[in-house]
Amino acid sequence: MRPTLVIEPHHRCCYVTGPAVSIEAMLVALKANQYIRSVKVNSSHKLRLIYDFRYIEFQQILAIISAIGVTYKDGFFQHLKYQLYSDADLQARDNLKITPFCCDKVAIRRENL
Repeated sequence: MRPTLVIEPHHRCCYVTGPAVSIEAMLVALKANQYIRSVKVNSSHKLRLIYDFRYIEFQQILAIISAIGVTYKDGFFQHLKYQLYSDADLQARDNLKITPFCCDKVAIRRENL
């Protein structure tokens, strides 16, 4: 029996600044993307995203945000955080390619016989 594989979407956040019209346009553009499940901006301009990491990367989402004209906070620590997000997306995609092994069976080796 194959184990069931549950893939959870990634939850990410960043701070955005810009005019209210541009932020609304950004929300419409991000909601139109089929791989982004949820987009919210709270009163402190914190953008919360839930997206499917298998098909879209966080750097692509940042490119969509900057193409619309909204700027996102990109200081030293934010840059490190965004790089961590991208690395986690890549690692999760690579982990999906690995075939799971059965943990309750011990492999029999020739030297042990």
